[in-house]
Amino acid sequence: MAQRGKINAYLDCNSPYSLYALTWLRKNKQLLSDHDVDVDPILHPIFLGGLNVGSGNKPPWTLEAKAKHGAFDGPRAAHYFGLEPLKAPPFFPIMSLLPLRCMLFIKDHFDNERFEEQFAELWQAYWRDAMDISKPAIMTECLKRHFSSEEAKMIIEGGTSPKYKKLLTDETAKLVEKGAFGAPWFVVRGREGVEEPFFGSDRFAFMLRYLEVPFSDVTIEAKGGKARL
Repeated sequence: MAQRGKINAYLDCNSPYSLYALTWLRKNKQLLSDHDVDVDPILHPIFLGGLNVGSGNKPPWTLEAKAKHGAFDGPRAAHYFGLEPLKAPPFFPIMSLLPLRCMLFIKDHFDNERFEEQFAELWQAYWRDAMDISKPAIMTECLKRHFSSEEAKMIIEGGTSPKYKKLLTDETAKLVEKGAFGAPWFVVRGREGVEEPFFGSDRFAFMLRYLEVPFSDVTIEAKGGKARL
């Protein structure tokens, strides 16, 4: 008997393409659920630096050809997902350990909607407002956009505790063991209960096909006639 599908998305705020994935998933959560795809929790913080080291991958900004291509591809991707292009702050990339550990703490102690709202806020604060959220005082200000001062203090304390330091390390290591080498990374459970990996914010058509969810693929409109595949 067919099972419910499941998408697990692994993201880091150092990755602009993680924001595009997050935006698409949050926008389509209800539709996915309507098609028997589990969506809560769908987002998982992981440390991209650890994925790169563990897999031997190199960040695109360290490779000249990838960096040059990113100047074209980034704005195109942002436009496709209905967002303004992101501009890297002068301190990019940050050591994203603190914000990600804080997100793991939030995930354990608050409802999923607040978790998702704050996760999305990391990109707003970091990429658009040029806030170095790797610093506790600045991360606290970011948290206070969705949490009270008391809650923000509790989250920072939790995020710097040994438990959540270890949890982020462990979650990242598990993903490396599954073959991950970048973000956004997805582990998708199909109708037969079998999981497959997907990489990148431009792989949703592949994921939906694997999940047997009906969707409209890219089409070319025939001149003066009906659209064709």
